Amino acid sequence: MKRFELAIRNGIILTMDDEMRVFRPGSIGVDDGVIKYVGSEDVRGEVEIDASRCVVIPGLVNCHTHAAMTLFRNAVEDQPLEKWLKEYVWPVEERLKPEHVRIGTRAACAEMALAGITCFNDQYFYMDQVAEAAVEVGIRGVLCEGMIEGFDEEKGRKALERGVSFAEKYNGWKGMIWTRLGPHAEYSCSLEFLRRVREEADRLGVGIHIHLAEAKAPVDEFIEKHGKSPVKVLDEMGFFKDDVIIAHAIHLDDEDLKILSERNVAVAYNPVSNMKLASGVARVAEMLKLGIRVGIGTDGPGSNNSLDLLQDIKIGTLLQKTRYMDPTALPAKQALWMATRGGAEALNLSDLIGSIEVGKRADIVVIDTRRIRYIPVRDPYTAITYCSSGSDVRDVIVDGKIIVRDGRLQTMDPQRIVEDLEGAVQELFAE
Repeated sequence: MKRFELAIRNGIILTMDDEMRVFRPGSIGVDDGVIKYVGSEDVRGEVEIDASRCVVIPGLVNCHTHAAMTLFRNAVEDQPLEKWLKEYVWPVEERLKPEHVRIGTRAACAEMALAGITCFNDQYFYMDQVAEAAVEVGIRGVLCEGMIEGFDEEKGRKALERGVSFAEKYNGWKGMIWTRLGPHAEYSCSLEFLRRVREEADRLGVGIHIHLAEAKAPVDEFIEKHGKSPVKVLDEMGFFKDDVIIAHAIHLDDEDLKILSERNVAVAYNPVSNMKLASGVARVAEMLKLGIRVGIGTDGPGSNNSLDLLQDIKIGTLLQKTRYMDPTALPAKQALWMATRGGAEALNLSDLIGSIEVGKRADIVVIDTRRIRYIPVRDPYTAITYCSSGSDVRDVIVDGKIIVRDGRLQTMDPQRIVEDLEGAVQELFAE
């Protein structure tokens, strides 16, 4: 019998590989953080996880969030995007200190780990603190400094300096962190600033993470000013390449979608945040038919309000069915693929993570499907997509290390995380 450092045994394994193989039951063997065996043979390990009556999936990939905004959870509700940002969020963010971001991100990473998220794509401020917090908890991050130029040349220069400095220092850090440049949005950055971002991204060899076409009013204002949609204008200036991921991508016409497909731009679909802020519904089913890489994001805890991607998978597929009035739009298997392998592809990391196959890093999640609401588990894809939530995650492995065991975080003290978060919130929102 084959023996490994870590063995996961007896589970229903959804590989999310090219063949979408399912082993029922199956086993996984891990050595040195790498998957060395996947199949139906029984294996043993120095450390073993018995996944009997559980479904085993690749680690979930959260394609768009602002993790430190746990600090804003439940603070500002039921407001439209523009008012939410300008009147509530941005003024408080002016008071942010690095330690606030570290504490808020640590809480978010713990929440994500406990919900099966093993990699997140994040744009915020003081991103060195975000990187440190992610590694403390033990999950991966694709990170960029949020750059709000505000059509102010000097402000833009300083923002770009910070973004470039972070990207240079932390790309590849500890094998867990990758970096990008993060211009905030088409309505908060000038075209000249976006040109410079593209030039710097090319020079550094990193990608770009930007909010685009999220709300109708800013898109209409952009068209009135420039005569064309944001996608068309940015395409004409050479902004779009296969290293760009755009968050939201809601208010797009057919030509915009064609451009994104031709330029191989990735999209982060954020169904819950988009519904809560009444931003609209992205044309995800059409994007997928055009071959656009689409992952799923929670967005920040200030506008979701949780970091439970398993719940968002269900909401995301139901929202597409409602948008098109078609129950076949975004099937369960495809939605779960978007949250795992699809997310990794959107972030250009699918050579390392996103599927359970030999040679990939061992980012693996065990979901307890013994709960009554799962029974019977006829189709494991639909069981996970339509029945699960983050509270059902039992075990989480990242890079071969068990960071959640039996639903308990192994890397940090959750009580300390909560106490630190409560203290930071009290300080930040003190009158």
